[in-house]
Amino acid sequence: MVDIIFIVTGADHINNPTEILRRERYIEYMLSLFKIFSYNIPTYGVLSEYDSNNTVNSPPYSNFSFKKIKYLEKGVLDNYNKSTKEFICIKSLLNEMDSLEIDDNTFVIKISGRYLLIDDSFVNLVKQSQLNTSINSIVRLNCNNQQQYTFLYALRYKYFKQFYNQDISIMSNGKNIERATLEFLHHNNLFETTLKVDRVGLLCNINNESNFEIH
Repeated sequence: MVDIIFIVTGADHINNPTEILRRERYIEYMLSLFKIFSYNIPTYGVLSEYDSNNTVNSPPYSNFSFKKIKYLEKGVLDNYNKSTKEFICIKSLLNEMDSLEIDDNTFVIKISGRYLLIDDSFVNLVKQSQLNTSINSIVRLNCNNQQQYTFLYALRYKYFKQFYNQDISIMSNGKNIERATLEFLHHNNLFETTLKVDRVGLLCNINNESNFEIH
């Protein structure tokens, strides 16, 4: 049994794409995935809006040794917003993972595949917390503590599955996944066993606007 796994999400989608933008995103994914795989932690991934007929400068998932990759073809999720797409993607991945290989107490580190871990602080914190039964999740809060960042957080596998086994209706009325995950922690009495951090050490290029931020 493993103590920690990564689940990496990605999307092969750009608004108003150009060859330069696709190449920039390819490089961002490549750097991020190199860092993730440097930890030698079992890693699972999902890539949505994947165009199998146009793989030039697609996110380079096939270059890395994922335990399992779930590809969702372009057009499959067109009727959903970004948060619901992420929910469906991870739900689809979990349905194809061999849960027998993963103990319920295993920490899942969920990370957005395009953003770069610039230091080891978050992963080290998860490693240190793995045997601490009083910690079930590690998150950074945002928006006046009404949401949590979902580009990088950790949650025990038991509760990770429980969240994504819910019906898609939890994402109705425009609710984003940042709000839905925090509500899940509160409703299941997990917030009291949640470690809140002020920094996760992630370099983000939000919406590909070259507006880099460190969170």
